[in-house]
Amino acid sequence: MWLNHLFTDAPIDFKKRCKTRIWVGSFVIVLGLIAILITIFAGGRLPVMYLEPGARQFLSSFYSSTGFALIGVGIILIWKNIRFLQSPGLRKKQETAETDERNRLLGLRCWAYSGYTMFLLLYLGVLASGFISLLVLKVLCVIAAVYGLLLLIFRLLLQRAM
Repeated sequence: MWLNHLFTDAPIDFKKRCKTRIWVGSFVIVLGLIAILITIFAGGRLPVMYLEPGARQFLSSFYSSTGFALIGVGIILIWKNIRFLQSPGLRKKQETAETDERNRLLGLRCWAYSGYTMFLLLYLGVLASGFISLLVLKVLCVIAAVYGLLLLIFRLLLQRAM
């Protein structure tokens, strides 16, 4: 199961990981191109359900900026991993850094702490949003419910895998 390779002490095939990251970088570039194409083809006619002053201009800038940022991130991700694959010394150094047990444990703890902190902040946002807007409250409640459901699903998957 793919979760075993993420969270256990299973051996890591660093070359395969780099190739996967190259595919992910390509996918990120495609997402960036889609965001830019939305801006180009909509040409200021972006459909907006709730029109507030300046919403169309903001959305146009948002999609184009996000698109260019995603393209840049994808290019950097691809370039970096191609360098790892082409340079044995650099690959060995990065592989050691990524597969070191201490670094893996720190990474897992970081994800756990930031995940639970985000859940707590999301809950505080739900409490405060009731005073701001009912729509914001409903959106944050749905996000919190999906987040909690994902925690439960991954907990069950990991219990089955380990």
